[in-house]
Amino acid sequence: MASKNSSEIPEDTYVELIEATISAVYETGYADLGVRDIDAKFSKSRQLIHHYFDGKDELITELLVYLLSDEHEEIASSMDADPLTKLNAELDNILLSTYMDDDEFWKVFTVVYEIQAQAHHNAEHQRLLNDLTDEYVAHLSGILQEGIDEGIFDDVDPQQIAMLINDLIAGAHIRKIHLGQDVAPGNARETIDQLIVSRLLVNSPTDTVSGT
Repeated sequence: MASKNSSEIPEDTYVELIEATISAVYETGYADLGVRDIDAKFSKSRQLIHHYFDGKDELITELLVYLLSDEHEEIASSMDADPLTKLNAELDNILLSTYMDDDEFWKVFTVVYEIQAQAHHNAEHQRLLNDLTDEYVAHLSGILQEGIDEGIFDDVDPQQIAMLINDLIAGAHIRKIHLGQDVAPGNARETIDQLIVSRLLVNSPTDTVSGT
C-alpha cells in the first residue's frame, strides 16, 4: 500500500476498491465516471468509499499510486539474466503481454490511457502518469547501460534510446486501444527488433543506432 489513504483501509478492501475502479473506468470511461459507477463494482457500501476518498479524482489518484507501486515491485523483481535477454523479455511483456493474462493486461492499459486522455485537467494525475513513464524509461535505460558496460551493446545514449522505444510502445498501445488495430503491438515489436535492438548489438551487420 503506497498512500496515506491506503494505509487506513484493510488490505482486502483496498485491493477490491482498486479493482472496482479499474473495471468502472474500463466500462464507463473517465470523463463520464462517477463514484456510483465504482460503487456498482464494489461489494461494500458507497459510504465506505466516501469515508476515505473525496470523489472520483481522488480514487483515480489512488489507482495511479497503486499502479506506480506495482511497477516498482515488478522492476525490483525482474529477471536475472544477460542484458539482451532482459531487454527482449521487457519488450515481449509490454507489447505482447507474455507474463500476464492478455485480457487483464489490455484492460489495465486501456484504463491508463483513458486517464491519460483527461490528465490535462488534473496536475496530480499528470505527475503520476509522468512518474510511471519515467520509471519505465529509467528501467529500460538501465538495461541498455548494463549491456553497454558488458560490451554487448554499442556505446549509445541509453536514455535517448529508451525514450525512443517507449514512444514506439505508447504509439502501438494507442493504436490498438483507441483505433482497434490489434496488429499494432506485434508490428511495433518487430520494428523495434529490426531497427533498434539488432542495431544495438556490437558487431551487428547493420548500421549502429546513434545516441547523438
